[in-house]
Amino acid sequence: MAEATPTGVAVVGAGPFGLSIAAHLEKVGVDYAVFGKPMEFWLSRPQRTFLKSYGYATNVYTPGRDCDFVDYCRERDLEPYEPCAIPDFARYGVWAQRRAVSRLIPADVACVKRDGELFALDLVDGKTIRARNVVLATGLRHFARIPPVLEGFPSSLVSHTFDKTDFAELAGKVVCVVGGGQSALEAGALLDEAGARSQLLIRAKPNALFNQRLPRERPLWQRIRWPQSVLGPSLRTWILEAFPYSFYCLPERWRIVLLRNTLGPMGAWWLKDRVIGKVAISTGCEVVAAREHHDRMVLTVRDNGAEREIACDHVVAGTGYEVDVDRMTFLEPALRSAVRRSSRGPRLDPHFGSSVPGLFFVGPASSPRFGPLFRFAAGAEFTARVLTAELVRRCRTSASMSEATNAQAAS
Repeated sequence: MAEATPTGVAVVGAGPFGLSIAAHLEKVGVDYAVFGKPMEFWLSRPQRTFLKSYGYATNVYTPGRDCDFVDYCRERDLEPYEPCAIPDFARYGVWAQRRAVSRLIPADVACVKRDGELFALDLVDGKTIRARNVVLATGLRHFARIPPVLEGFPSSLVSHTFDKTDFAELAGKVVCVVGGGQSALEAGALLDEAGARSQLLIRAKPNALFNQRLPRERPLWQRIRWPQSVLGPSLRTWILEAFPYSFYCLPERWRIVLLRNTLGPMGAWWLKDRVIGKVAISTGCEVVAAREHHDRMVLTVRDNGAEREIACDHVVAGTGYEVDVDRMTFLEPALRSAVRRSSRGPRLDPHFGSSVPGLFFVGPASSPRFGPLFRFAAGAEFTARVLTAELVRRCRTSASMSEATNAQAAS
């Protein structure tokens, strides 16, 4: 039996980035397949969770912009601005996939490895697909960061907000949430609403836990001083949106600082009423030790130079994410080690290509090189346009080389 012709482009991941790229590839006629269950991460989020990003800036981006989330919401009498419910966005993404992306294989990829000049993708269902190019659009799946002090404990005692899909199982329990960003604050609210006794442990002493609601109409001087962008009202984020390559061109040491200090931990304005007065909050405290005791957790917390212990039934780490190629364990070790690094993330060219020819990283995995815009779905529009142009070029070059080889063989 003849071996199946390899796919031109394999897109691993069917979230906003993967689907946006696939929609662009389909429009220009590039041979592709996208792997994964559409919007799987978003569909797994608990009820009463909402997007921190703006509705108009959170889309599956199609070439004609005919599948925008705001239009989808308006047609169904859903909130099109903020806060937009994550379950609504998840259903929208599935709807957009059905309209714009036809070549979907709803199976997860267990392993990606080199196979000569091609890539081999082993699927969890036992099948193997070969492709000339691979786009990794796996989102945050492999990058959840748990502080070293909380590592090594069973999931029954310590979990990350990425993995928590049902807070009802913690009803009646005492739960400590470590972190002060959106995911931690929202976890505290969800625990309280599920009947748990939650306490937030925040290392910093922030000036504000929540951002302010942006008025629909603002004076001209405010719009000049704080121009609106897809990431919020800020001159810095406006520049990152208007000039996406500006971050890429900076020296690495500047990129690291800028990435760390842009859009730091803070909750959305609409979350404030669900947290203040309902969830216990301790700021300026750091978890310095943790131990298991009689199926419970005991945390040692340093607060204003003094240490105290807190006993709880479970710890939820809302401690963010860290891009690290070594955590992408579905990449074969030899392939993983061949990816050159910028810090711990992949070193990428201006077209999102890695040091391994034909292997591309997009979404949060590209943020250490391209900037904070690419942590969010808003970055998928630029990514899809740039990467599609590069993949079209590569596929045409490959086709021309194949034709030349066949012609030479025939002569």
